[in-house]
Amino acid sequence: MLEPHARDPQISVIRLEPDDWPTARELRLQALRDSPDAFLGGMTAEGEYDEKHWRGELELNVWFVARLDSEPVGLAKLNRSPEEGDGMHLEAMWVAPAARLRGVGEVLVTAVEATATALGAHLLRLWVFAEIQSAHTFYRQLGYTGPVRRQAIKVNDRVRIEEEYEKYLG
Repeated sequence: MLEPHARDPQISVIRLEPDDWPTARELRLQALRDSPDAFLGGMTAEGEYDEKHWRGELELNVWFVARLDSEPVGLAKLNRSPEEGDGMHLEAMWVAPAARLRGVGEVLVTAVEATATALGAHLLRLWVFAEIQSAHTFYRQLGYTGPVRRQAIKVNDRVRIEEEYEKYLG
């Protein structure tokens, strides 16, 4: 477990291991139910992922769960295997509605950034759908710049625009 957050010591972050796959699966599905338009994935496909898939995901990438008063309220993923030359990515970021605006998202992003730095990354990137202004504001407040790139992507039978942000990690 990582240190509690200085702003709210009731917030903690835990790095998930392959044996924690049920927790990762449940929180990811909770995120997709709560905010389906915020993610590329969908309930139909991801709801069918089995233990083998989740264990592989937790071995390949780094997943974090944020807890508020020991209750899991957030999830984030550090994608360690992006496309060639594209750097590491922050993905699957989600905070439960009741825990939003309490610093949970900031704590998750800080954990992802610290881990990326420890793994040798100098740059962290992320994609946000153009219409989700709250996400753009959130990442800018944390020092991300962008959009540096835009792309059209087909999601659930409709075309949406994604915008990429980046942050140099020092």
